Amino acid sequence: MKSSTAAAGSLVVGGIPLDRAHAALRKIEPGTHAFYLYDLDRLEARARRFRAAFTALGPLCAFAIKANGLPALLERLRECGVGGDAGSIGELEAAAAAGIPAEARVLNGNARTPEEAEWAARHGVHSVNADHVGELDLLERSAARSGRKLRVALRVNPGVATPGHRYVATGDDEAKFGVAPEEALAAWSARSRWPNLELDGVHVHVGSQILDSAPLEQAGEVALGLVEESRRRGAPLRFVNLGGGFGVDYTDGDQEFPLESYAARWSERVSGLGLEWVLEPGRWLAAPIGVLVSEVLWVKHRDQRRFVVLAAGMNDLLRPALYHACHRIVPVRPRPGALGPAMVVGPVCESSDVFARDLALPPLEPGDLVAILDAGAYGATMSSNYNGRGRLAELVADRGKLIRARASETPRDLLARRTGERLELGE
Repeated sequence: MKSSTAAAGSLVVGGIPLDRAHAALRKIEPGTHAFYLYDLDRLEARARRFRAAFTALGPLCAFAIKANGLPALLERLRECGVGGDAGSIGELEAAAAAGIPAEARVLNGNARTPEEAEWAARHGVHSVNADHVGELDLLERSAARSGRKLRVALRVNPGVATPGHRYVATGDDEAKFGVAPEEALAAWSARSRWPNLELDGVHVHVGSQILDSAPLEQAGEVALGLVEESRRRGAPLRFVNLGGGFGVDYTDGDQEFPLESYAARWSERVSGLGLEWVLEPGRWLAAPIGVLVSEVLWVKHRDQRRFVVLAAGMNDLLRPALYHACHRIVPVRPRPGALGPAMVVGPVCESSDVFARDLALPPLEPGDLVAILDAGAYGATMSSNYNGRGRLAELVADRGKLIRARASETPRDLLARRTGERLELGE
């Protein structure tokens, strides 16, 4: 995220000084010490840039809702012509509530439940990405009951390795996702077994946070090879879902994913093939538009080490603990003084609750604010109530206005799910 500083010295996002956003939130949530803020205008600009890059393909661009399911973001994306890629009923409902139409909704996931199949058949989707052939029987039954055909793409594991953390690789031989190419070819050839399915698509996805387009192009070539072979076997395919994985530059350097050049090359490569296309961007759209703002609770010195203890913790932003991810951390209103090394940590009772080690920071005092940048994707959406901590408020900057889009959770909210309902055991 490219941040800016107002004349008064405060970091600004979407035209909103972050210290003023904090003060405004404290007026209605006096106990708040951290929050998320997203720039909706920047989200719109990125969405329009993404769609423009792929104009020649005319694809369905379905935002990966797992990256950020905040209704305000989904609604703005829908206004920009972006659909939704859902991995659960909850995300399907979120897409529908945001006004994303059936023809722009994609259902993903590697463990389809009967309820998800029923929802897709009853309410409608553009397509379902089936993760294994056995899933087709489940989808067939749901489609038959609904009286509506379901369009289905088989997810194929392309056997393409990607760099980066093991947990974000999804297309190599060790990944849990997808079927073998030959199994997919056999299913397409036998698709008359599922008369209520339009089994005419292939889906590939090789991973997340990819900065080099080569793995995406390799996976695309696998998909094209399957399209050609399935046609040769008498079972032509009509659409290809290339997934997502487009990475962002968390270092603010020169590592941006080459979106336009990749889109131009691929569009030229597939020109004239007469295929429909689906793309599933998530992180690329949402990560740079969000920040996690946190108060400094304490500054502790021990054995010549400086520990900056934040109010926000790993339950609020899991990526550093889970993926060893590095986000830039900057003071909202920098104090004068020399930079010095600091370990930036959270308050959760876990040794992995560390945001940065040996980070060069200016002097900080309790009560100061810091911003963790590029936190718009896989931040709030992966947060939890670990250590009995409520999830944070989420704010949006919308054309210069500050809006609380989601309230923070209170201890009372966490207790609200308690019941004493007795369950009857069957024979």
